[in-house]
Amino acid sequence: MRANAVDRPAAPVAREAMKSEAPAGTSGRRAITALMLLPGALVVFTGFNAGGYFPATPAILVVVLTQILLVRVIRARHPFAGIAPVTLVAIVAAGSYALETLASALWSHAVGRALVEFDRAWLYLLVLALFGTVRASARDLRWLIGGLLVGVSVVCLAGLTSRVLPGVWHTAPNVANQRLSYPVTYWNTLGLLAALGIVLAFHLASALHEPRVVRVLAAAVTPLLAATLFFTFSRGAMVAGAAGLVVYVLATRSSGLVSGAVATLPGTAALVAVAYHANLLDTVEPTTPGAVAQGHRVALAAGICAAGCAGVRLLLAVAVDPRLGRRSGRARLGRTARRTMLAGATAAAVAAILALGVPATVAHDWSRFISGAAPSTSHGDLRARLTDPSNDGRTDLWRVAMNGFSASPLHGYGAAMYQTLWDRHRPAFVYTVNAHSLYLQTMAELGIVGLALVLVVVAVVLVGLAARARGTRRLIYGALLAAAVVWALRAGVDWDWEMPVVTLGFFAAAGAALSPRAGRGPGWRPPAAARAVLVALGLLTLVVPVLIIGSQRRLDDAERALYGSGCTRAVAAARASSRWLDMRPEPYEIVGFCALEGGHDGQAVAAMEKAVSRDPGSWETHYALALAQASAGVDPRRAAEEALRMNPFEPLTRQAAKVLRTSSRGAWIGRASALRAAALASNDLSTVPS
Repeated sequence: MRANAVDRPAAPVAREAMKSEAPAGTSGRRAITALMLLPGALVVFTGFNAGGYFPATPAILVVVLTQILLVRVIRARHPFAGIAPVTLVAIVAAGSYALETLASALWSHAVGRALVEFDRAWLYLLVLALFGTVRASARDLRWLIGGLLVGVSVVCLAGLTSRVLPGVWHTAPNVANQRLSYPVTYWNTLGLLAALGIVLAFHLASALHEPRVVRVLAAAVTPLLAATLFFTFSRGAMVAGAAGLVVYVLATRSSGLVSGAVATLPGTAALVAVAYHANLLDTVEPTTPGAVAQGHRVALAAGICAAGCAGVRLLLAVAVDPRLGRRSGRARLGRTARRTMLAGATAAAVAAILALGVPATVAHDWSRFISGAAPSTSHGDLRARLTDPSNDGRTDLWRVAMNGFSASPLHGYGAAMYQTLWDRHRPAFVYTVNAHSLYLQTMAELGIVGLALVLVVVAVVLVGLAARARGTRRLIYGALLAAAVVWALRAGVDWDWEMPVVTLGFFAAAGAALSPRAGRGPGWRPPAAARAVLVALGLLTLVVPVLIIGSQRRLDDAERALYGSGCTRAVAAARASSRWLDMRPEPYEIVGFCALEGGHDGQAVAAMEKAVSRDPGSWETHYALALAQASAGVDPRRAAEEALRMNPFEPLTRQAAKVLRTSSRGAWIGRASALRAAALASNDLSTVPS
């Protein structure tokens, strides 16, 4: 990619800054380019690993990114040239949030949960810091955007192919079919990923400074991303994506917007219309003969629309874009004329809104949204949910989070403890782990301090990008701002924080885009002693992720063995998991269940007591202890009643409390076997293989 004229160093200080980023000349520049492509690669890696949700994946990324950062600290002449004051504020806030997450183990008494959540928060801090050290030029940011789009496209096209051509791309039997979720395993996350991709693709298709081939390819992929978004039926992602496009148009006011819109909108609309009428593809069995036939039609339409968008964009790039580029350099309308046009457009919009009765419709839709009702699916037809304003029970989730915050407003209940709040106070038997809102869940788990830190990070990023979008590089910064707005909006209504596949890009773009402006000094050049200290601290931070990786991999083996009737292997793997990280209750639960299977009731009680001590706020550990005590003939009623209090709607706790209320030792022993079998047959325990 070619750098614009505005990217050329205009002073000795700027030239020195450029040297600091490329101490080895061309090889240094290539290293920076490779770093800018890393977020796109991480999207692919996490996208095919359940979105990065499970503990081992973020831990692996922490280890890899820490090594990259340490190499930069050792080798770069000015390794912190990209740290601007605004970046430093974001880094300090993100670091404080991570440390509070870790410290919350002091009051939650669930060290294992806190460590896993700390590792995820540390991953985001690490990404922010790594990309924040680079003084990114416009060329670097263009590589970053392009790499992200490629990564998003790979994941989304894999998902779309699995739906329209299931014979070409098979998915595992346990993948939910009704709404497209493969490969990230959660449809709303895949929808958000597609929405982010649409914003970035539209930017690259509209940016006149991009090479012609980039504009053409970006136009071609846009309808494919839109079809992926449609099959997820993720209303939040659709609304956030639309908001992002509006932000991009308003922020950039690019001369290429017309070319981008003409090239992408007709083909995208046509493909979405074809996908909409493929009604058999949004059922729980999208591989029936009829559904496969519809999928083939959608695949054919996808190829035609992608080729059509590419062809139109190529034609416009040759015949129209050169004229638009020359026109963009001419004088703009005066301030008075712009204000007059804006006032007239606003008045016309208000008149149209009133004439169409929009306020009454909005009031009705808001009432239905806030009621918390589930969306209507019209006898299984998911297309009906696209115009249904209901929120699918999120108000109950948010209400529990708000009540939890009211009970502990300063520091909350502790990291990853929302699930325990929900289990205790949910109005019905609905399983969930997260509050479906980053901001409300942070309030419940980390209190007002944690919320303030999250808001500082998000606000600093958005305000910083908005400020830079007013300058000469408004196209690039406008695209990053629009994508950041999409993420920030959706994070308020879902659990995107727990899915690195959609969150890593936010922090990477923030770190790179908030670099100091041209003309500033190259930054601090640390002496050898300072570099050694930084390297030592960096190596020290690897302890937690390495322990999590070792523990999680063996825990996964133990869970699979437990449910595969292999207790010998399950116990060995569970004990190995505990040797890596002794703060987690799940290995002791597995040891306890296997001890019960082998008739070693005393060992089972001891193991379950250790599980309770490692997570005393979990209903599951108390429930497992009650089973072990009943099998050993020890009074299980206190543990069973505690489990029921912690999770009153759980069938397992209700059953255990009911059948163990007797004071007969023989009855406890006689009923324990059936309870244990019911527990292992249920999907409600955390020891079920993921």
